[in-house]
Amino acid sequence: MSVISMFRKEALRHQYKTQEFGHSVIKQPNIISYFIVGLCVVMLVIFIAIHYVTLATNNIYSLKISIENYYPLVKAESVVITDQLATAGTRVNKGQPIANLSMIDDLSQSKSSYYLKAPVAGIYFQTLSDSMLVAAYQPIGYLLRNTSKNDFLFWLQEKPRKPIRVGESVSLIIDQKPIEGRVSMVVGTFIKGKGQKISIRLNNINHLSLLSPTADLQMLLKRQPKTIRQLLG
Repeated sequence: MSVISMFRKEALRHQYKTQEFGHSVIKQPNIISYFIVGLCVVMLVIFIAIHYVTLATNNIYSLKISIENYYPLVKAESVVITDQLATAGTRVNKGQPIANLSMIDDLSQSKSSYYLKAPVAGIYFQTLSDSMLVAAYQPIGYLLRNTSKNDFLFWLQEKPRKPIRVGESVSLIIDQKPIEGRVSMVVGTFIKGKGQKISIRLNNINHLSLLSPTADLQMLLKRQPKTIRQLLG
């Protein structure tokens, strides 16, 4: 092999390696450019999501209806309920007979019967008891009273993550049935061991028969949708 041929092969190899190096040098700026463009697109998407994508933050809390909503039916003497004339959860008018009572006279052991009549209009709930004997000054039953605005007082049993505000939408869940309404008043702050008193204005009165004094209640608080930026703030 001639010296010229050897130099020619070495020259070709050197030229080939030079071309490969040139291609790699050209590719690296292109990769960096693609990365920068991709990063800008991701940042733009994040910016739009933070400022314009809204999220609803609904929370469920335990609730207890306040006894202030009821008119207790009590007697100054022990009585026996001999006949229930009104079914629990039904609306009664003022003066309507609710139950037939027998008063026990301790001296003569005689019994005198008379009607227990509703002193005000409302929805009747009887006292849950296995015995028909009701001691003096103990509730024979309750009448749920409602105003024309359908406002009712409740005790919030769990401290909310953020303070509850007047006007927020809520759903009362009783026996898996929702009752829609809005917070109409917030009384004081949350007290550990007692809760926080709030007033809820119900949209309708179709399910008031579910609001017994011993009802197991939950409240679904429907926060207004907020952007991610507002939630982070």
